Amino acid sequence: MFTVIQKRTGRIKGYYNGEKHPSHREEILLFMFFLAGLLLGAIAVRKNSSLLSVRLLSLFENYSIVKSGQSAAINFCNALFKQLILLLSTFCIGLCAVGMPFLFLITLGYGTSVGIVSAFLYKTYMLKGIGYCALILYPGVILTAAALVFACSAGMQMSRFLMNGLLIRESEKQETFRQYCLRFLAAEAVCICAALAETALYAVFSGYFQFS
Repeated sequence: MFTVIQKRTGRIKGYYNGEKHPSHREEILLFMFFLAGLLLGAIAVRKNSSLLSVRLLSLFENYSIVKSGQSAAINFCNALFKQLILLLSTFCIGLCAVGMPFLFLITLGYGTSVGIVSAFLYKTYMLKGIGYCALILYPGVILTAAALVFACSAGMQMSRFLMNGLLIRESEKQETFRQYCLRFLAAEAVCICAALAETALYAVFSGYFQFS
């Protein structure tokens, strides 16, 4: 997915390091951190099954009740707000010369949160939980993860660019920042699709899943 985003922004060259064909090593590494987060989340639910499961059960039941009583427009706004928080955090960290390690933590943290929710649903509701994840949760998560990996990769390149002290002329600063913003606009477009997918899939399939 992040390859598709990069093709859509193909006019943006490797302005951070002069590469005409940037490698995808950073995207792959970031995606591995996301997968590691999924595993950590699943382990957290398994190792702290009693206390954590009780709290998650209460939270999820309240979440389901509130979400079912809201309109599709409000559900979309809530879903989009979550995406905006992720991308805004990534955008600001990317503008810091020492922000690269924190961008890895963002993907790890997002993966951990998804892993906790997934493992909880699997363990508590079995087949119903698997169906909820497959039909409602995961389509939006996949799009969000792809946009986040792409955005974090752009943030890492910008952070490295700043760290290397390459911002010499004011014109270069403006052009680099403009291109950086364009990449995040592309990522945000994918996040809007993720929020739409989550909202639409919930509207279609939520009636088949009663958790309270």
